[in-house]
Amino acid sequence: MSLVWRWAMGPRRDELHSGAAEAGDETELRRNQLAVVLRTIHGVDSRRLVREVAELSLADASLVLDEALKQRYGKTTGTAFAGIVAGPNKVMRRIARRDLLVWDAASGGYRMHPADAEIVLETWSQA
Repeated sequence: MSLVWRWAMGPRRDELHSGAAEAGDETELRRNQLAVVLRTIHGVDSRRLVREVAELSLADASLVLDEALKQRYGKTTGTAFAGIVAGPNKVMRRIARRDLLVWDAASGGYRMHPADAEIVLETWSQA
């Protein structure tokens, strides 16, 4: 039963706090949550998109969904990106109760929180 709970609801909050100096350490909680999420992203396109969004988010930019992006990823429609984004966001919602990749309607692209972007780039540069 505990495996079903973990799969549906994600790790308990106390599991994510392992190694945290104190329970209120939000930075460590964010780091632990993202570590779990990043380990589960296996799709090549999803990993590539998350990394690109992270790099752009640190520069206060978004990854614009345009023809050039579709061509770079070998996709014919923009709807293909819904699946590429859905995997990481599904896991992030389960673990952290929020999205990793967010749609920015003003720019017509995807962004992520700068703190998340730093952790993504730091984590995947060590891999």
